Amino acid sequence: MRVLVTGAAGFIGQHMVKALTLEGHDVIGLDIKEQRPDLPEWIREDITKPLTPIGNLDAVIHLAAIAHPTECDADPPRTFRVNVYGTSQVLQLALKAGARKFIFASSAHVYDIPPKYLPTDEVHPLRLNNIYTTSKVLGEQLCELYWTNHGLSYTVLRLYNVFGPRQSLGYFVPDMIAKARVGDIKLGGGDTAKDFVYVSDVVRAMVLAAKSPFVGPVNIGTTLGTPLRDIAAYLAEKFERNFVDGTSQHIATRMQADITRAKEVLGWEPTVTVTEGLDRILQHEGIGVMA
Repeated sequence: MRVLVTGAAGFIGQHMVKALTLEGHDVIGLDIKEQRPDLPEWIREDITKPLTPIGNLDAVIHLAAIAHPTECDADPPRTFRVNVYGTSQVLQLALKAGARKFIFASSAHVYDIPPKYLPTDEVHPLRLNNIYTTSKVLGEQLCELYWTNHGLSYTVLRLYNVFGPRQSLGYFVPDMIAKARVGDIKLGGGDTAKDFVYVSDVVRAMVLAAKSPFVGPVNIGTTLGTPLRDIAAYLAEKFERNFVDGTSQHIATRMQADITRAKEVLGWEPTVTVTEGLDRILQHEGIGVMA
């Protein structure tokens, strides 16, 4: 396949490009950042500005976005320019390039936190509970618009809590590792549980979606809600630190994916457990997995 990956310099984008390249696909990276040395075809552009036409694409995997909810809430106009208008720009590019499939990276946050029921399937009602989720719901609707009006096939992947090597600070796992590097870990709100899915499983789902005729949303998670305290305690042990389970005024919430549809339409299910994923991150960072 000839595949365009937007946000190719980002956390998931880096892993996405590597996976596609290893499979022998022809990959084009698009990002506002400078070209990666491991990718010969690179377009350095801002998706909120006019995009250079690209011919003969088989698929577009659209990852470029402002992905942190706090950052989105801090600057709503910029969020809508990038996450909504930018998505419409990339959809138009895909349509003109003759792409047969468009993959949109959405979020399980669109179900609200916590959702109305667990495990949560794709027919759960969506809620515009903040700027980030609103931008993702609108992005999903744009995909549906291009399918209905122009026949551009798409799959929306509603990602749960993705983690893995090279993830930036501001997300739970890298933040806990940063704490463990310098001292003990104290955590409030450890009862909160999230569905952590390892990045290699996520990119595999995207490759499968790019090859699938399925149109619509698909959950990508593990079916397990892992309490935050379990991850913090595990990392503290690996760094030979103390873990202090503190209190929090926040009400504990829980997220847990129903992945029945992913199994049925993509033939996908997760292969990496949370502890295996954490060990891989530590090994990648040269920390090693301590006894």
